[in-house]
Amino acid sequence: MPSYTLNGATIELQPQDREPFMWLASQVYRRMHAGNQPPPLPAILTMFAHEGTTAQGIAPTDPRIQAIMWTLWQLGLKGSRVEGEGESKQIKWDKGEHAGIDASPVMDCFSADAVRDGRTLAASLAIAGNRRINLNGTEIPVRINDFELIRAQSEEMNKRRQEESHDPSMAAARYVAELMTGGADINDLRLRAALELAADLGIRAMWVDTVSRQLRIAAFSREAALAAAFLQGAPVEHFELALKRADALQQAAEETARKLAAQVQAQQGGAARGTARPAAGVAAAPAPARRRRR
Repeated sequence: MPSYTLNGATIELQPQDREPFMWLASQVYRRMHAGNQPPPLPAILTMFAHEGTTAQGIAPTDPRIQAIMWTLWQLGLKGSRVEGEGESKQIKWDKGEHAGIDASPVMDCFSADAVRDGRTLAASLAIAGNRRINLNGTEIPVRINDFELIRAQSEEMNKRRQEESHDPSMAAARYVAELMTGGADINDLRLRAALELAADLGIRAMWVDTVSRQLRIAAFSREAALAAAFLQGAPVEHFELALKRADALQQAAEETARKLAAQVQAQQGGAARGTARPAAGVAAAPAPARRRRR
């Protein structure tokens, strides 16, 4: 079994069931939604482990502390420590020689074994923290917003869901389009929260024409679908269903793009003079997001 060094003490890691990893996911996600720019993920995890083993006196063999160290190890680290006290406190970490999650295919990080050794949580948090949405051709980082703001915008989004049978991503896209048509720009916290909700539902790219009030979802992310499935507590056997949903939605988006491109080509070919102006959003959608290498 691998080991991890926390504050100078080396602890052997033992496989864990899903419960401590889900506990840790809720703690980290709450910290990421604290409203301010969160520290790097290794710093958040190290501080949780440090406070648990020092202030709370939790043993390093406790499943919660083990889950934290497994996740750090899967991020490619071999150890971390907290130095100093009070305002001078610093968190430092050391890169290991072992392969972390970046060395494995994404799907390998979402198996039953990956849940037990922390790969699934490490991958899910890395994906959630590094998501981007392509909005009208511009790449926008998905900012993690305050929980209260997210809750309020989620309620607004649900009001736009026309049919229960419709995928909720359509309601998320409609709400983004509505905000933009109303004049919201990327600095508007409502739009930022709406984009986070859209990313949570797997949207990778979308086009909004505020003049003609047209909307098109251009791409979905398989990675975001997997991360959301885990963080929302879906059983392992449902991860494949999350992928199938993302693939089906992506296929529908590509078919819509092909039809729009064909319409534009027909308009251009039939024009006696000049060049027809392409419809908004006909440009090729970006490829699905890849997990950022460290």
